[in-house]
Amino acid sequence: MNNEVTRVDAASAMLALGQFGLAGAIALFGPTHPLPMHFNATGQVDRWGDRLEMAFMVLILAVISTMIAVARWRATRTVQGRPGQGPALFVAQLVLVLIALLNASLTWSLFDQPGPRFDMAMVSAIVGVVGAVLGKTSPNALVGVRTPWTFGSRLAWDKANRLAGRLFFWGGLAGMLAAPFAPQPEGFRAVVFGVLAIAAIAVFESWRVWRTDPNRPKGWR
Repeated sequence: MNNEVTRVDAASAMLALGQFGLAGAIALFGPTHPLPMHFNATGQVDRWGDRLEMAFMVLILAVISTMIAVARWRATRTVQGRPGQGPALFVAQLVLVLIALLNASLTWSLFDQPGPRFDMAMVSAIVGVVGAVLGKTSPNALVGVRTPWTFGSRLAWDKANRLAGRLFFWGGLAGMLAAPFAPQPEGFRAVVFGVLAIAAIAVFESWRVWRTDPNRPKGWR
């Protein structure tokens, strides 16, 4: 059992603490005018709230983020921890942090007009971050291309997740760069379609690699 504190441990703890600090900053220093709280399918604001509601949402994210950080710590230090759970949990925590930053940008109006352009940039950022680390995960039940074929073949898991990671990373980067210029809501819809298309490609890749893997379990068809 390794009890040494790593850089990932420190980063995980700082991310969780940062979310608590962000919730406090929004509650104390957020604007008093109505804030966008929910968007419809076209990316338009359909519900407004105040800074305390926004702070509460970030606080919930901070609590969940802390629970994930503790679970990741335990998964990497106990024999009961499932293989691949540590990186997968860190990916989940990064996504929560990005959502908290999204709430902060809405609070202080870092975008002039919340809407499809804003949604396109934020979704692309989340997709890009997930893609940057997806190829480094090992089989787990939380994050990754989880199909019967990836769980039946380590080779299929590695190749499908590496492919998905590359596509998500470059697709997310392209989406962020295009967000200020793309016509809306077509740009936002293109990002959503791209995510679904990449997921389908990764599932097909998991099946394709599984079929040719000589080490897959006998009796699988």
